[in-house]
Amino acid sequence: MRAEKNGRAAHADNRVGIGRRSEAEAATDDRISTIHAGQGARVTTRKNAAQAASGARKNAEKRYFERHPEAKASAGGPERSGRNVVLLVVLAVLALCLVFILGRCVTAIFAPGPAEQAIIAEQEAAEQLNADEGPVDAPFEQTGADGTVSYEGSTYSLQMQDDGLWGVVETAADGTSSVIFKVEGIPVALARRQTTILVPENRNDGWDVVCYVIGGHSPVSYVVDEDGGIAGGSGDIASVELEETSLRVTDAAGETTDIALS
Repeated sequence: MRAEKNGRAAHADNRVGIGRRSEAEAATDDRISTIHAGQGARVTTRKNAAQAASGARKNAEKRYFERHPEAKASAGGPERSGRNVVLLVVLAVLALCLVFILGRCVTAIFAPGPAEQAIIAEQEAAEQLNADEGPVDAPFEQTGADGTVSYEGSTYSLQMQDDGLWGVVETAADGTSSVIFKVEGIPVALARRQTTILVPENRNDGWDVVCYVIGGHSPVSYVVDEDGGIAGGSGDIASVELEETSLRVTDAAGETTDIALS
């Protein structure tokens, strides 16, 4: 009887153990999930070697940057670097514009206005014309008996000739000289009005003024007065003064005579 009971108890325990294992196995089965295609371990082949290496490199970098966060900041560069570059470019453009505007303002301040530019242009044109035409002769000039006057590159002077008379000598630009006329008295001055040579002279019976037109066809002659006679006076000439339209002669007695020059 006891043996039968023991056998029944052992059988019952075996059934109970079987039931417990089933429940544990069932609980374990509930946690198992299905692996789909592309999941799980993958074997590296020639086809996916590059992809596997890239993934490994990214994982290594990720782990490194997790341990060293300061390296990630330096590798990425300063924040908003692109914005800083754009700002620098804008500032450079503004600086160039400012320099250009300042240059225009300075030029406008120191540059002459339209009226001044017109005057400068006229002066430059006149200077160029004078340079093309050569030196411009004065309308009239006067010197002593030992001086010279000039006209169109030639000079004129008084020189004593071999016959004892004074002659007016023309010296050209090339250095050649020639006597263009002589005077009978003693010259006290030499003058030129436009193209006319004037020689006031003292003579035995008074004074007069010899005249000669440069390049003209008329012979040497004398300056005449308003009545058509030879202009002159008694005594000796003390001084002469050539003006634009007249010749003033002062004699030794202090008497003054104005001779009109046409």
